[in-house]
Amino acid sequence: MNQIREQWEENYRQGRTPWDTRVTPPEVVQFWKEHPVPSSGVALDLGCGTATNVAYLAGLGLTVIGCEFSALALATGLERLRSDNAVLLPRIRLIQADVTLLPIRDARASYILDIGCLHGLEFGLRPAYIQGVVANLAAGGYYQLFAFDLLPEAERPPDKPPRGMGEHEVEALFAPHLQIVEIIRGNPDRQPCRWYLLRKV
Repeated sequence: MNQIREQWEENYRQGRTPWDTRVTPPEVVQFWKEHPVPSSGVALDLGCGTATNVAYLAGLGLTVIGCEFSALALATGLERLRSDNAVLLPRIRLIQADVTLLPIRDARASYILDIGCLHGLEFGLRPAYIQGVVANLAAGGYYQLFAFDLLPEAERPPDKPPRGMGEHEVEALFAPHLQIVEIIRGNPDRQPCRWYLLRKV
C-alpha cells in the first residue's frame, strides 16, 4: 500500500495529473440543477484530489468531507482553497485516507461523489469500498460515480492491472442497498466511460 501511495505522490510531484482539470464536470453541475440542496446536507468526495469539486459542493451550501490518498494533492487543494475560496473553509474537511478504509462511519451524507476512484481499485478491494459508501450515505441519499468501462482482455495494456467496471458490475456491487437511477455514457478520452447515479433505498 505504501508503494501505491508513493506512486500517487509522484504523479502529483511530476504533474502527471490529467484528471486535475480544476473544472467541476457538467454531469455533477446538472445533478444539482435538478435536485434541491439539503439545508443541512453533508457531502463526501471520495478521491477528491486537489478539492475542486469539494469547493463546488461547499459553494452550494453543503458541508463537505474530501477523502484523498495523496498528501500532496490535499496540500495543493488546501492552498487553492485558502487563496480562492477561503470563505468556504468552515464547511470543508479534508482527510488523507484510503477509500477502502474510510476513517468515518455514519456520516449520513445526502450525496457521495466519486470521479474515477472506484474503477482503479483492485477487484478484491471493491467490497470494502462499497461498505464505506453504504455506511456513510443517508437513506434517500445519492451516489454519483464516474468510471471507465472494463476493456476486453485483448484490449488491455499488458503491463498494467485491469481498470474499469464490467457490465452491470456497479449495480451488482451496491445491491441491495443502492439502486440505479440512471446511467449516462460519457465522452471517452482514454477509454469508454459512464456516469452512474444511484440512490440508497
